[in-house]
Amino acid sequence: MKSGQSELQVLVESLRTISETQELHGKMLVALVHALDGPGTGESELVTVLNDISVALKYQYQSVEALNDRLKNLPALMMLTLETKLPGILDEGL
Repeated sequence: MKSGQSELQVLVESLRTISETQELHGKMLVALVHALDGPGTGESELVTVLNDISVALKYQYQSVEALNDRLKNLPALMMLTLETKLPGILDEGL
C-alpha cells in the first residue's frame, strides 16, 4: 500500500469515527430525553437508559483509543515508507 493510501485510509477512518460518535451521541440524547419526558417506571427506567449510555460510551472510547494508537504510529510509518520508497522513486526520475 502506498503512503498516500495509508494516510487517506487513516483520514477516512477518523472521519467515520467522528460520524459514528455524533450519531451515537444523538441516539443517547434521544433516549435520555424519552426517559425523562414521559410517564415511566421512575428511576429504574432512567438507570437502565444511563447504563445503556455508559456501555455505548465505553465501546466508543475503545474505538477512539484504537484510532488514536494508529494515528500515533502514522508518522513512523510515513518515515519508513519515505526511507524505503523515496530513493527508488527519485532514481526513476533521473
